[in-house]
Amino acid sequence: MVASATPIRAASAAEAVPDEDTGRGGGYSYHIRYPALAPEWRALDAALRDYATLQKKDFLAAQGGERSADAAEYQLDMTFNIARRTDDFVSVLVNGSSYTGGAHPNPLVASFVLRLSDNTLIAIGDLFADPAAALKIFSDESRRQLEGRFDAQLREQVGEGAALAPALKDMREWVARGTEPKTESFAVFLVDGLESKAIGLTLVFPPYQVAPYVDGAPQIEVPAKLFHALLKPEYVGAFHWDTEAEKPNNQH
Repeated sequence: MVASATPIRAASAAEAVPDEDTGRGGGYSYHIRYPALAPEWRALDAALRDYATLQKKDFLAAQGGERSADAAEYQLDMTFNIARRTDDFVSVLVNGSSYTGGAHPNPLVASFVLRLSDNTLIAIGDLFADPAAALKIFSDESRRQLEGRFDAQLREQVGEGAALAPALKDMREWVARGTEPKTESFAVFLVDGLESKAIGLTLVFPPYQVAPYVDGAPQIEVPAKLFHALLKPEYVGAFHWDTEAEKPNNQH
């Protein structure tokens, strides 16, 4: 059966509600919500719609198999939200899931970061003159924050008995795998700030990357003071960090 879908219109910053693309067929439905974007953010709008089109294509391609009459409806649900907006960047976070059978839906988590000055999309490595050094900083800081967070959770859940040590070992190995200092580990990121200079990055880890599905998509915040020295010259002015805090005690 061919799904009926709402038409996709060009997004405008003046619209009160985001565009939606919805459809339903025999045993399945999909619902995609787009944010209202300024007309000049064409590259961002195109990237969001390209991503959604690919996910919908894969979802619809999974509809051909045989299913029992009481099988759960297959569903694709995605929402694009403007998660951060600084003087120089707009960051959109994608949250959603695709269910085509199995124990639970497959999570869909992605981000898109637009540099406003030239209307281009950037990856995390584009910000840095030495991407490898920056990735090492993100890896170390991610492990520090995530291990501390999960350590506290496990101690509360498992207790201080014999089961704690193997649980901690498994957790640290999972975190280590998901935070290796490579671009793929930090592909989902946001440039932090609220209509001002950026103050850091938020790193988002999709389900399964650093923890079991039940833990969702953990996030950590990395302040600009940890990586500002590695920024490319053209990005230095886009970030603010506390320079006073970095001075030795005998300087003012």
